[in-house]
Formats: sequence, C-alpha cells, structure tokens
Amino acid sequence: MNVLTVGCSFTYGEELEHPYADAWPVVLARKNSWDLNNQGKNGGSNDRSIRVVFEEIDKGYDLIIVAWTVPDRFEVVNESEYLDINVNSGDKRNLLWAKEYYARHYDRLYSYTKWLRNVILLQSYLKSRNQKYVFVSTFGMWSDLRIDAYQEYTEKLDYLIKQVDKEFYVDWPQWGMTDWMGDCPKGPGGHPLEAGHNQIAIRINEHIRNLGWLS
Repeated sequence: MNVLTVGCSFTYGEELEHPYADAWPVVLARKNSWDLNNQGKNGGSNDRSIRVVFEEIDKGYDLIIVAWTVPDRFEVVNESEYLDINVNSGDKRNLLWAKEYYARHYDRLYSYTKWLRNVILLQSYLKSRNQKYVFVSTFGMWSDLRIDAYQEYTEKLDYLIKQVDKEFYVDWPQWGMTDWMGDCPKGPGGHPLEAGHNQIAIRINEHIRNLGWLS
C-alpha cells in the first residue's frame, strides 16, 4: 500500500530526535507495512498541503492522509520560493506587505471560513478521483478555539461544518492530534515526542481500520 501524508511540524516530527523513524506517519506505515511519502513540513500551511496533494495525486497513492493545521497560515511565493506565513509565530520572513496585511486585514473567523471551504472542496475533488483519503486535524476546533469561540464559530459556520464528510475525518470537528497525545511528554516547542506520536498513530489507525481498509 502506497501512502502520502501531508501536514505541518506535527506530521514532520519536529522536536523528535529521529523524525524519519518516530513521526506518526512513519509509525503508522511501519505498523501496516506501507510504503510512505511523508510530506510534513515545519511551519507548513494548509495552502501548502492542498498544493502538494494536487502535485502528487497522479503518482498512484492508495491512501492520502491530510493533517490540517491551524488556519492562521497561508502560502506565498517570493522570488520563486514557496513560503508559509504564520500570523501567530510573528514570522513574516521580512515581507513587509505580509506584516501590513496581518496588521490591517487579518480576521480569524474568516480564516476558519476559508479553511472549511477548502476542506469541503478537497474532499469533493478526492472523491471525484476515487481517491481514498483520511483527514485529521493537528488542533481540533475545540482545543484551538476553546469554549467561547468554539460555540460562536460552530454556530456561525454550521452550514460549512455539516458539509464535511465526518466518515473520513477523524473525530470531526472537535478533536485532533493535540488531544490524542494527551499528557505525553512534549518538546520545549510543545510538539509531541515518541509516546505522543505513537498515540496519534493509534487513533488514526483505529479510524482507518473502522473504514475496513486494513486487513
């Protein structure tokens, strides 16, 4: 089975001593004897994940796992190089226009609205290609937004949330990797270490097994 995974630092395995051996996509692939192409990237945006899926889909993957990250990032091109801009980290790569954009125009509810539209569009595209896929969240909406904003956002965005096919989205919409790893040890940057990645792999594996895609 040939599998593609895309996502941010949690999918890459940031802060692991051996990310190419211990990141959750590798653990999951090893558990099931899969051939794996892990395209997780530190600081990667959802824009990047979508782009990678489109670039890779014709390579004949049996399964694509998209690990959506926070919607507060977007991808830009600067001198032919793709860059991921993150509003929360303060990393604007000295792009003055990006700093001005966030100062003047950033709206978190809109960023969630755009993300949900992209989730719906990508799931529709993958289904049109008869491509098996599973979506997961790095940060579930509950853990990212907390109770007050979660209630507000889920009410305002209910028309989008209910269009997401939760059969193929693990623990939609509340929970994600930061919930599944629980109280496992974390690195200084808050990323899970080996035990946390094992917990993440177990939850995703369970969902895939329930879909009947594992022997």
